Amino acid sequence: MQLPIDPKFPDKDEDAALLPSLADQPVRPVFIMGLHRSGTTFLYDSLSRSFPLAHLTLYHLFYFDRLLANHQQHLADVDRQRLDECLRALGIADRHIDQTAVGANEVEEYGFLLRLKSGSFHLSDNNRHIFSILCQKLLAVEPGCSAVLLKNPWDIGNGKWMAEHFPQARFVYISREPIAVLNSALNAVMAYLDGPQPYLELLLGQGRGRKGYRLGYWVWKLARSLRRLIGQRAMSLLLRPILARQVARQIAAYRNEVAAMPSGKAVEVDYQALVNDPRGTIQRLQPLLDLPLLEGIDELEPRQRHNANPALKHYQQQLESLIRKAETA
Repeated sequence: MQLPIDPKFPDKDEDAALLPSLADQPVRPVFIMGLHRSGTTFLYDSLSRSFPLAHLTLYHLFYFDRLLANHQQHLADVDRQRLDECLRALGIADRHIDQTAVGANEVEEYGFLLRLKSGSFHLSDNNRHIFSILCQKLLAVEPGCSAVLLKNPWDIGNGKWMAEHFPQARFVYISREPIAVLNSALNAVMAYLDGPQPYLELLLGQGRGRKGYRLGYWVWKLARSLRRLIGQRAMSLLLRPILARQVARQIAAYRNEVAAMPSGKAVEVDYQALVNDPRGTIQRLQPLLDLPLLEGIDELEPRQRHNANPALKHYQQQLESLIRKAETA
C-alpha cells in the first residue's frame, strides 16, 4: 500500500538492546474471548475504563519494534502524531463497518500484530514468544498497570492451549444471541463491499501477511463486482448461508471452550446483560481479575445498533438448526 505520508514505521528491531530490561515484567494477559461481532469492542472499552489495565493501541501495533526506545527517549507522542497524520491523509476516521473511531490511541486486536510478525492471526507455539514480549512491553510503557487487556476473536477455540501456556492469564468470555451475531456479521461484510477499505489495507498490507492480503484483495474485488451486478438484497441472500454456517461452527466451538475452561480462570458475560447494566456486570468481574475499580466505571455508556438485515427475517430457526448440527459434528 502506497502511503501519502511516511509514518516511519520501524524496519528493524530498535528495541533489541533494551529487551533484557523486560526480565522482571510478568506476562499477565486478560483475554476478552468472543466471536467477531459479539460485543467484544464494548466489553473491551468497559474493562479498560474500569480497571488499571494496559491495552494494545494502533500506536503499539505499528511501532512495536520501537516501543521501549520511544518510551526511554520520550518520543512516543512523535510517532503517535505521525500515525494520526497518516490516517487523516488516507481519509480514515473510523472502521466504516460500525463507526468505531480509528486513531493512534484507539485499541486494536492482537491478532493483527501476530499476523504482522508471524503470518498467522492465531496464538501458537510459533508466535507465543512475540505475544509474551508484547505483554511485557505494554506493562513497561504503561506504568501503574499490572495486567494487559487484549482481544482477538480469531483465538476462539484456542482457550485451553492459551490457559496452559499463559498460567497467569484470565479469560472473560462474552456471548450474544446467535441471530444478532449473524446480523452484525452480514452487515459488516456488506459494508466492506461498499468501497475501498484503506484501514484494512493498512492493517493487512504490512509485514508477513502481505501475500495473504493480496489474495484477499482479489476475492474482495470479485465479490464487490458481483454485488454491483446482482444488487444489495441478492448479495445478502447469497452470503447468508455461507456466513450462517461459519457463525454456527464458531458458536459450537465457543460453547465447547467455555464449558471446558477452569472456573478460577474464566467467566462468561452476557452481552445483553452488559448493555442493560454495565456497571453491575463489570463489578462482578472484579474477583476474577483481582484489580481495583477505577472511577471510569461510572462513565460506561452502551451503544446499541438496531439495523436488522432484511435477508435474516424468519431465519433464526434455520440458524439454530445449523448450530445444533455443528455441536454434534
